[in-house]
Amino acid sequence: MNNDTHINEGLAHEVVFPAKQDYHGHPNYLKIYFALLFLFGISLVASYIDNFMVMVSIVFLASAMKALLVINYFMHLKWEPLILQIMIYLALFTLTALIVGVYSDIPLVTHDVYQP
Repeated sequence: MNNDTHINEGLAHEVVFPAKQDYHGHPNYLKIYFALLFLFGISLVASYIDNFMVMVSIVFLASAMKALLVINYFMHLKWEPLILQIMIYLALFTLTALIVGVYSDIPLVTHDVYQP
């Protein structure tokens, strides 16, 4: 097997799916940066809210929105096939449901701490 045959076999998918048609361009990273800063500011301001559950809910919501921005634009999930997007978002939804379901138990449990 010579090198030319190996290269041609390795690029066989480019014949069916040319890379030029797959290029989606670059998003406006400056807009995304300022959106991330704005959401970070919301998280900081939310820390001054007296109601603990409201504060935590706002912080988690802002964090989820920041994660979606990063996943969609920096990790380029927005331009992936729909089935891959559904699988990733389903996994994220499941993880979020687990965290929300477990978090509500944390303040309700009395901690038995040994104090000498």
